Amino acid sequence: MDRTERERQAAQRRYLGWGLAFEPTMPGVDLARDIVFDDGPNGRALALVEGTGNVAQSLAVALTTLRGSNVFDATFGFDGLNALAEQIEPNLIREQVRIGIITLLDRDPRVRKIVDVNLDDGRLGAGRADDAAAAALRSSRTLQVQVQFETITDDRLSVRLGELPSV
Repeated sequence: MDRTERERQAAQRRYLGWGLAFEPTMPGVDLARDIVFDDGPNGRALALVEGTGNVAQSLAVALTTLRGSNVFDATFGFDGLNALAEQIEPNLIREQVRIGIITLLDRDPRVRKIVDVNLDDGRLGAGRADDAAAAALRSSRTLQVQVQFETITDDRLSVRLGELPSV
């Protein structure tokens, strides 16, 4: 590892932080996460994530947490989940979800620039190569969400949520 790479990793640790590692309990479905332990020379210890991994994990947890549900931080979480329970037009629900994602990313000081917010329910992109996958997505009434952004350390990250039901 050369000096430039070491400096880049040190900047990521310093500016993007670290936290406890949380793994999805059911991979592919963002229902719950659990802490992770690592085996080390002194026994088991809590696993940590740092740098870009910490940012991606933090945003994935925030995007799957209902805003206001954390009694210790009522501003934490994703407000777009409330839109899923409202009886409004599906297009308006998708826009509220998109605005909720952008608002959440905008509040994180580690995010410098939002590159793309992609919401796919299988209705767009007719004629694409994976029409069978799009048809399955349409019939399942789920919304796949993928967010790309740049961090303050010039790293480009992509966070993909599992599935949001019935949009």
